[in-house]
Amino acid sequence: MGIGVYVHVPFCRSKCFYCGFYSVAAMGWKEEYVGAVEREIAARGEYLPTREAETLYFGGGTPSCLEREELERIVEALGRGYAFVEGAERTIEVNPEDLTEEKLAVFRELGFNRLSVGVQSFSDERLGQVNRWHTGRQAAEGVRRAAAMGFDNIGVDLMIGLPGQTEDELERDLETAGGLPVAHLSVYMLSIDAGTVFEKMVERGEFRLEDEEVTAARYALVCRRAAEMGFEHYEVSNFARGGRHSQHNAAYWQGRPYVGFGPSAHSYDGRSRQWNTANVRRYAEALERGELLFEREALSDKDLYNEFVMTGLRTKWGIDTGEAERRFGRLWEQAQGRVESYVSSGDVERVGGRLRLTEAGWLVSDMVMADLFAV
Repeated sequence: MGIGVYVHVPFCRSKCFYCGFYSVAAMGWKEEYVGAVEREIAARGEYLPTREAETLYFGGGTPSCLEREELERIVEALGRGYAFVEGAERTIEVNPEDLTEEKLAVFRELGFNRLSVGVQSFSDERLGQVNRWHTGRQAAEGVRRAAAMGFDNIGVDLMIGLPGQTEDELERDLETAGGLPVAHLSVYMLSIDAGTVFEKMVERGEFRLEDEEVTAARYALVCRRAAEMGFEHYEVSNFARGGRHSQHNAAYWQGRPYVGFGPSAHSYDGRSRQWNTANVRRYAEALERGELLFEREALSDKDLYNEFVMTGLRTKWGIDTGEAERRFGRLWEQAQGRVESYVSSGDVERVGGRLRLTEAGWLVSDMVMADLFAV
């Protein structure tokens, strides 16, 4: 099977208050960054045994803040280093304010065939509270514009638990998204990540997350309304119409190898994981010297087993129990008593040689996964 290719674009016009991903609200390093990514692509061609790629994903940060020439240089470097299969899924994350005719034309010309739009909310009040630049109307109009220009695989992101968000407001967000020409819906629960503005606000007592019961009820609302609008719930936070699952992310959950370029980007070769330094200046300066700054973790059999359980149970496909027995033998056998307890409780079900979470099980997925881990 082909690999996945990821490019991390660390630039943002401003930092969202909830975001824990590596990004910088400064554009001064874009030229050095692009040159460094070109050098990294050329230098790491032997990281995986194949250069045939099935998916490409530009994430961030805000990839759509790159200019045409900057995106073109990276795409051309990838074309020199990798052979993308016919029909490969090519995704770029886009902020709604960048869904202009000019930008959309650039994305199409460079081969991107899937857009992931960071909406988060259609409420202008909520957007202002998390330091987003766009409006709800701008997001909806941008998605329609993208569809009119030929993009038929568009996804939008929404969030549960934004400050002041009510259940009615969340339902309106879902209805607005469902009424747009989108094939994919990602709905994430707000978490407090280290180093974020929200973390500081929590420390000062200015904000707190919703109670677990409230969050669970709103997640159940999302699952119910998404199904009513024709979205299949295929991963804990992801829903798709017409089978338009995110192929790139599905490869992560299936444990397939991938290579990542850019500061903080991760790579996985099947037995180890490595990640680049999360500092655009150090990343660029090192590659200028012909070096790559990264950390690496070799994965033990226990690590691989735990990842197999976690990524498998995150999806509607669940775990292939035959594969679990072949690959992990004793570790899988030791979990069988706990597996049966969740089957009995109705949180897990056996279907055609696979073990997967039920609709009720999605609500307690973290607990189930953790309980089946090897310690």
